[in-house]
Amino acid sequence: MFKSYFLWIYSAAVVLSVSANSRADSMLNTFDFQNVNLSASRLKNQFDQIKQEYLGIPNDNLLRGFRLRAGLPAPGQELGGWYSADFFNCFGQIISGLARMYSATGDVNCLNKVNYLIAQWALCLEGDGYFFYSSNPNAPHYFYDKMLGGLLDAYLYCGNTSALTYMSTITDWAIANLDRTRIYAYNAGSGNTEWYTISENIYRAYLATGDIKYRNFAEIWEYTEYWNIFATGGDIFDRYAYYHAYSHVNALGGAGPAYEVKGESWYLDALVNSYDYLKDEQTFATGGYGPEERFLRRDNLIATLQESDYHFETQCGSWAVFKLAKYLLRFTGDARFGDWVELLVFNGIGASIGMETNGEVQYTSNYNFNGGSKTNINAWSCCSGTRPQAAADYYDLTWFYDDDSLYVNLYTPSTVQWNHGGATVTVAQNGELHQGDTITFTVSLPAPQAFAIKLRAPAWLAGPMAVVVNGQPVSTSVNTLHWLEVNRQWQNGDVMQVSLPKTLTAKSLDPQHAQPAAIMYGPIVLAGDAGKLPLAKEIDYLHPNQQLTSTGNSHFTWVADASVELRPFFEFGKNEPYFMYFNHCAAHVTAIKYVGGWNRSINFHYSNEAGAYAECYFRGDAVTWTSYQFDDGGIAHVYVDGEWVAQVDQWSPHRDVPFSWTYSGNGLGQWHHLKILVSGQKRPESLGIYQNITSIVAHEIAGDADGDCRVNMSDLMIFTEKWLTDDTTQPM
Repeated sequence: MFKSYFLWIYSAAVVLSVSANSRADSMLNTFDFQNVNLSASRLKNQFDQIKQEYLGIPNDNLLRGFRLRAGLPAPGQELGGWYSADFFNCFGQIISGLARMYSATGDVNCLNKVNYLIAQWALCLEGDGYFFYSSNPNAPHYFYDKMLGGLLDAYLYCGNTSALTYMSTITDWAIANLDRTRIYAYNAGSGNTEWYTISENIYRAYLATGDIKYRNFAEIWEYTEYWNIFATGGDIFDRYAYYHAYSHVNALGGAGPAYEVKGESWYLDALVNSYDYLKDEQTFATGGYGPEERFLRRDNLIATLQESDYHFETQCGSWAVFKLAKYLLRFTGDARFGDWVELLVFNGIGASIGMETNGEVQYTSNYNFNGGSKTNINAWSCCSGTRPQAAADYYDLTWFYDDDSLYVNLYTPSTVQWNHGGATVTVAQNGELHQGDTITFTVSLPAPQAFAIKLRAPAWLAGPMAVVVNGQPVSTSVNTLHWLEVNRQWQNGDVMQVSLPKTLTAKSLDPQHAQPAAIMYGPIVLAGDAGKLPLAKEIDYLHPNQQLTSTGNSHFTWVADASVELRPFFEFGKNEPYFMYFNHCAAHVTAIKYVGGWNRSINFHYSNEAGAYAECYFRGDAVTWTSYQFDDGGIAHVYVDGEWVAQVDQWSPHRDVPFSWTYSGNGLGQWHHLKILVSGQKRPESLGIYQNITSIVAHEIAGDADGDCRVNMSDLMIFTEKWLTDDTTQPM
């Protein structure tokens, strides 16, 4: 199935005709964080919140480790988390995000912070150019990449010319010192320095400076083996079973400036084909991808909706797609590459909650069909760095232009100023898709001009787009590159109204299977109160327009019970339980309630507090608790409907050993209560009494009449080993 995506031959009108060693031109141009302003809107509110989050980080705290390493006075406090551990440190990304925010908004607070941080960081450079936060960085390739990108953006967007000198200094250090083993797949060894992402910023440095040093160094780090799988129509899983998802989307960004520098068509082939494969085969309805931070084949991807509550590395994953799509929009001029961006603007980073003052962000998104919630974890992680970069791209992904046309990629309130025909053309966009189907554009210009405004025709349209200018319908058509063209002699004060009809649809992960599925309204994923989950399972999601009634602003109620409401996923706040994916199998689990001292890691909840417990209700023939065994694992007592049924020992001489425990024999169609208690007991060789929970999954062993809900118990254990305890001893 994978290879079929590459049989489609890209139109000659799209692929640029350039010689092997010539520099490729863009078909479309971004405004490069200039001349675009976001107006009052959902996205503008989130952008402003994020800008304040990062302006509020004390400079001395950001600089403390650098100063300590250099033996300089180091006031302030350690930020903690990944930052202080020098584990994928995000200092360079924060500089990059603030630099782009300054260019987009003109907020001098961003400019001053960028310039101060760079000047003070530069004082910590060692004689040989060593520039890391500590003397023992976890991932030197990664930090070089992010620091180079931050310095480059400070130069490009803040006019900081000193940054050019520092870019050269750290690149000289990198040329002399970075390990060049180049392990191709992400793994637990040196591959986790993410060397394969760094060619993008080095090529960007070459494009900005013309210094051949950067071009030569970038070529060393091209991820050619991986890119070529896409360019030639191969299957990525033929080589490796596991790829770290976000970094392997981010790594595709390197093919963008490589194509711009060299003009070799296979780079563009890699970008186009990777986009098609990833969007069609690896994404959930939200546009998110990479459950447990992995690319998976489709069957395994579906199974994670039962077995995991970690489906998308939200901030980083959105940023990587924004970059990939921007290259493709520029190089091909094809509007379809904006569709994935739109999904993430509504349902990815655009649906994420605010950052905590301790640097925790919404690292993950949870799509488990038994319910989820939005939480912040992993203080000052990689996602804490990409968050401001991705938010800044709201400005750079909304409008594009070429010599004769303005292009609208994102439908969000904004204003653009475009120099055309010797004058400044201003176009204001108003209206938000979650509030209605009509977007209004007002044109201002000093004298009449002829040009086109081209509007992305989204794949989700429920009918043809309609255009009215100054109250009169205008005949338009969508071109082969998926833009609806409005060509006319524009007058000052012209008002254009564009209708983009939406409808409710059910979006499944596999065209061959109707469930599990999410309900979408245009590009907007809908979710409901997890407390109504059992009742909501009765909704006929295959016919949502017959089952749901609109109450306005993309809110809907179930016709059979108006207390069941579906609303945009982006409206759900911190720790607010929701359900998103529908699965009409009789086996269901309500949201897990954690009582007592529980903590959360990326993969599971865990506790070492005797008496703490987790509980939920399930319906089905059997229920499985998936988890991990550790050398400090203890013994849990498990109860069903208030009766003790087993004790489960989570000890292993090794750490992170997947396992599962299954209890069966309950009546189909009946609800049962499950309780997992941290007993405080352990075997003598265990180092602790810890219990952890990855997921609780209910099953039908027999399946329903048409087989759609049939569960193969072994297939469910994607990340686990089936393990049934034989211990039926009554606990003391």
